[in-house]
Amino acid sequence: MSTQSDKRFEDAELVRARVNNERERVVHELTQLLSPIALELVLRRFGDHETTLSGLPPLKAAIRFQDAALVHARAQHVPAESIRALAATVATDQTLRSVAEPKPLFDRAIFIFGLRRGANHAISEWMRSHFDDAEVRYLNSAEISLFETDGNLLTVDRDTYARMAISPQERVLIVGYENLDAATFPLYHNAHVAHRSDVVVVLRDFPNTAASIARQAQSDPAFAYRYRIRDLLDLWKRYAGYFETNSYGYTYVAFNSWFSDATERQRISRSLGLQHSDHGLNRVSAYGQGSSFDGLHHDGRAQDMAVLNRWATMLDDRLFQFLLLADEESLEINERLFGDFPYDRAALLDRWRAGGIAQ
Repeated sequence: MSTQSDKRFEDAELVRARVNNERERVVHELTQLLSPIALELVLRRFGDHETTLSGLPPLKAAIRFQDAALVHARAQHVPAESIRALAATVATDQTLRSVAEPKPLFDRAIFIFGLRRGANHAISEWMRSHFDDAEVRYLNSAEISLFETDGNLLTVDRDTYARMAISPQERVLIVGYENLDAATFPLYHNAHVAHRSDVVVVLRDFPNTAASIARQAQSDPAFAYRYRIRDLLDLWKRYAGYFETNSYGYTYVAFNSWFSDATERQRISRSLGLQHSDHGLNRVSAYGQGSSFDGLHHDGRAQDMAVLNRWATMLDDRLFQFLLLADEESLEINERLFGDFPYDRAALLDRWRAGGIAQ
């Protein structure tokens, strides 16, 4: 019998495959986050002074960038994290000021980044409650793009939120971004849409985020595919890294402490220069069909939901176990940032090997 099926990859081969895969993913990711002008600047940082992307249609620019960037990244052995850091630098590069800055249409703009099933909608509802409803233009799940204004018309992205008429009473813009990297947000440019602009990054603890994803997948099996589970493992750690280093001067909101601690909510309001309000604390957002566990049933009494203990009901769910075990670092990072999860990797592995339940 052939031994081909019994082949085990050497550690070095696995590491090389993972590095190549991550590099290709991040290069592809940048084509969805940055404008052709910004992508061209990334290539210039690679030393490519020949490839031109400015003026090309977005799809053609993305394909040309992807081909060129991968050639340079492989030749120079540039890892994925270095490419991300380069993109973050480009996103704040003054060179991009050649793109017309948007004129201020609002007094305040708040850009909220979070993960799906990571409670960012709860934070958005709470933020909105700091203002009168008629004052707020709220945009859910936008794509990262360079804002444009034309009189009272606002374009946030060309696919979903293009050329929206802004009324005089709308003095506050709140935009939600899901499963996107806040580091590549061109704040230097988009901030000009308001007299004061802030980026808020929301992170929920890893076990409860994973539990909500696994629960959603039970009622909608295709959800896990649409979510792109691999993105969760990568993005959660990336967000956590920004939290630990307090990167980019953004406002960071740890959902667990926000939910349970009124003093922490007051601190966040003050840091954003807002008159504190908890009027929106008990709203359940209709975006995303509400909670994975309770839907919209707790709208008006969201504080009654057991959002800090979702993991306890999912311990024997195989997808939940897989998410917690698929990456060796996430639980360690979670312990540093949030604590309070009583299972370590060894205990979860025992549960997994037992077929899903503790023996």
